[in-house]
Amino acid sequence: MQTNVMDTLMNRASIRRFEDREVEDNIIEQIVRAGQQAPFTGQMYSVIATKDPQKKAEVAKYLGKLPLVGSVFMLVCVDFARLEKFIEVKSRENSFDDYWMSILGIQDASYFAQNMVIAAEGLGLGSVFLGSAPWITPQLKELFQIPPRVMPLVGFVLGYPAENPKPRPRIPTKHVLHWDRYQSMSQQEAEEALQVMDAGLIREGYYLQLQGKIRLKSQTSDPVSYDQYGWGEHISRKFGQGGLNMKEQGKDMKAILNEHGMRLH
Repeated sequence: MQTNVMDTLMNRASIRRFEDREVEDNIIEQIVRAGQQAPFTGQMYSVIATKDPQKKAEVAKYLGKLPLVGSVFMLVCVDFARLEKFIEVKSRENSFDDYWMSILGIQDASYFAQNMVIAAEGLGLGSVFLGSAPWITPQLKELFQIPPRVMPLVGFVLGYPAENPKPRPRIPTKHVLHWDRYQSMSQQEAEEALQVMDAGLIREGYYLQLQGKIRLKSQTSDPVSYDQYGWGEHISRKFGQGGLNMKEQGKDMKAILNEHGMRLH
């Protein structure tokens, strides 16, 4: 059993092509139940699942085509509302501020989501996370009738895989595992680690297949071609020049969450 779990973890890869085959409701329930066995603080999570073509098409307007190609779209939410209902039943009020609540709730919902992904793999299904869900909270709130104090955290698409991609590279473990104290990475070590990350993704044509290059804002032409565009270039553009800067689109995350009942002032 331990070997099977390790094999599942070490060979897991995101799936973007799915069979035209429905995932049965009882299988989805098993996966969610497995998700619930994750460690938790206050079980501050919920998941909304839909097979409805119209709802999936609406989600796809904002998150790309993947919700349309899998059998099920699932939206994992941080759920303060249910926990606060339990507290209310005991004639008390929640005394935690929402910064603490957000940290604990994101932990709960993340463990829950990852457990579901691994459970799905164990049952022969595949999935892919869609991490931009929080930025479309207003649209998801309306589409799925999400009440205040429940925050979309991550979407994922679930289905029977029609591909078998190899696991993609990760930062060498020696830069992740620190014995006894944190070891800062040198410039040379960072360059070597990026070479490991970039080589596999460029060889595979990962960003080329996705057409996933983030445009340069300061230049009209892009000097980096897809045969040079790897993980290092991608994350430096994404985080270094606001690849997900929603303020430019009139969307401030704190404002969105405050409108949705989170008290993040």
